[in-house]
Parts: sequence; C-alpha cells; structure tokens
Amino acid sequence: MDWLIKYAEFVEEWLEQLTNHQLKSVAKELRLLELSGNKLKLPHSKALGDKLFELRERKFGYRLYYTFDHGRVVLLLYAGDKSSQKRDIKKAKEILKNYRSKSNEN
Repeated sequence: MDWLIKYAEFVEEWLEQLTNHQLKSVAKELRLLELSGNKLKLPHSKALGDKLFELRERKFGYRLYYTFDHGRVVLLLYAGDKSSQKRDIKKAKEILKNYRSKSNEN
C-alpha cells in the first residue's frame, strides 16, 4: 500500500516553478517516498532529527523537507536546493513546530 503525500502550499508553488526536466527528477524521488515511506533511507532520504526528514534529489541538488503524519501520510513542508539548505531546514522546522501546535489544539 502506497503512502499518501500531502503538499504544503509553498511546496506546490515551488514545484510549479521547475522545468519539466527538473520536475521529472523530483517526481522520481517523490515516487520512491510514496512507495517506501518511513523505510526510505540514504541516499534518497536523510533524518534531520525531531521527526523532520530531507528528501534528496541529487541531479539538481533539490531538497524537500517532510514529516510523517497519522496513518500512512507524508507531509511535504518546505523545499529548496543545496545553496539555501541551512535556511530551508530552519524554515521547515518552524513550519513543523506550527503544525504540531495546531494539531495539539484539536
């Protein structure tokens, strides 16, 4: 059974800006994540701690930051490339923290 991937609005906008060639390369990694979920490891996925993970597209150096939600759900929180990696991880952690706060309110 595949995992369900949900996209934050920013990630959807980021994906729309990619060329077809770039999108195809990212889509391959997303498909692996959809099939493997929490079993996906390096070189495709890296745990960053605090339940945040980095999906690693290697051809263009793109990174998509995600977490797992209830059931078989993957939440894509943020995306960028290696040049903005530190800033992007910080932003993804912030988004995850806000998401958890809202989830705990319900």
